[in-house]
Amino acid sequence: MAEREHLSSEKKADVARSSEEIRLNIAKEKENISQKVDQIGERIKEKLDWREYVNDSPYLAIGVAAGLGYIGSRVLIKRTSPMERIMDSIAGEVRGSLVGLIAGPGPGMIKWTLLGIATKAAAGWIKNSASTEVEKGSAGPRPPAGHGSTVFPGAGN
Repeated sequence: MAEREHLSSEKKADVARSSEEIRLNIAKEKENISQKVDQIGERIKEKLDWREYVNDSPYLAIGVAAGLGYIGSRVLIKRTSPMERIMDSIAGEVRGSLVGLIAGPGPGMIKWTLLGIATKAAAGWIKNSASTEVEKGSAGPRPPAGHGSTVFPGAGN
């Protein structure tokens, strides 16, 4: 019986000692895990630091930056429509002809040429506006009919 009591007290001591050892082991492992996490965080910071890559290979970094800039410019650039290209070429031709006129005989000729260009542009604009109004079905504003009008009261309506 004494042996039983001795064995049971040893088991209790082993259990008490083992729980204390378990707590110490858990604390050690917790410390080890936190150190590993810190090390991994440092490695990630080192890998994501672009300055280190630039210091290691500056020519490659310049090439990558130039390539990204080119791709970004191609993505963000406004492309001209065919009508804009046509109008740009016409504007270039007009500028070229005006340069020839400025070097020509005198200022009177330049004034008449500019007036002719402006008149032609205004006539084209009026013609375009009138044709779009006709296509829409309205012939424009009508003159008032009634008292003091030269339009006959029943003819226009």
